[in-house]
Amino acid sequence: MLRRILCNKSYKYYFFSATKVNNGRMFQIAQSTAVSTVRDLRWRLVELHNLDNLFEVEVSFLIGTDEAGYGPNLGPLTVTGTLWKTEDVSTDLYQALTESVRQSRVKKGEGIFIADSKRVYSSGAIGELETSVLSVLFSLNGRIPETWVELLEMISPAEFIDRIPDQTWLSGRELELPLKSEPERIKRLAGAFQAECANASVELLEIQCAAIFPPQFNSQVEVLGNKATLLSAETLKIVQRMMAKTDDDLEIGCDKHGGRSKYSALLQQYLTEEFVIVGEESLEASDYSFRESGRDVVVRFQAKGESFLPTALSSLVSKYLREVFMRLWNDFWQLQIPGLKPTKGYPVDAKRFKSDIAKVQAELGIADRLIWRNR
Repeated sequence: MLRRILCNKSYKYYFFSATKVNNGRMFQIAQSTAVSTVRDLRWRLVELHNLDNLFEVEVSFLIGTDEAGYGPNLGPLTVTGTLWKTEDVSTDLYQALTESVRQSRVKKGEGIFIADSKRVYSSGAIGELETSVLSVLFSLNGRIPETWVELLEMISPAEFIDRIPDQTWLSGRELELPLKSEPERIKRLAGAFQAECANASVELLEIQCAAIFPPQFNSQVEVLGNKATLLSAETLKIVQRMMAKTDDDLEIGCDKHGGRSKYSALLQQYLTEEFVIVGEESLEASDYSFRESGRDVVVRFQAKGESFLPTALSSLVSKYLREVFMRLWNDFWQLQIPGLKPTKGYPVDAKRFKSDIAKVQAELGIADRLIWRNR
């Protein structure tokens, strides 16, 4: 059994054997070795197992997840996962896509800007964030969403869209997309991205985003006990659906959930009934691996996890969808109360905003439970 574990900021590969003991499993290192590259791994396998020829590394999958809106009292929490396929288990997507993807803001940069959403959206201008997200969506779907409803249909399973009807402020609302981006630039960036992905034997297979509105947020927090567990649950549900579409070794990268450092019980609840090997568990990173349906799965929860491109893209999609919803939210209330100062929904300003809309909210019969997150 092969395990890939992050050691001192570089991945190393370990061989394990599994032995059943008293209805459980005990993992013993049979012939342990650590190698830093796939090439070294191949030669070590030849040495350990007396193989005559080097083997070809099989196709593997990558999943990255991240959220936006964890802290606010107003608006949805959005959680996204992206699923990728690559022919090499050591592929660093940032290195493989250097021509079509960039990690920094540069003048006249023509690559898709994929990094932590706080960097991409640092100025508060939505154009760059929107261009990045819609370029990737165009490469995946062959079209640019023209409305917020089309955007949601592209990235959200039906079960998440079904949550929207109780949001009165969204009923009958229209918002045309793109908000600021140039369609021709979106298509140009998408074309370059598609071409380089093909050359690098990399494929983006799917994007899934869940929007958790206040009624669902509050009820789940009551059941689960805290919002960090809610975030973990929603994230791993997305991972679970994506895992069902894979048939080979899998690496999963998640941004840290609140201040949590221990995730093994959650992994066994949502992803596997098999024994979970626990690696490092710290404020910086928590590492796990398990074998499921004949494949090896490695999971890392990492602070500032956007250094993993699939996670960075998830960060952007989550942020963009939340910003679209907040645009709709502010437009709705500004129609009711001309001159009302908009809000981003974060705690201090959320209280100001809620006070400003209180009278009209009561007149419209909109209950607090529909719009206000308790934590």
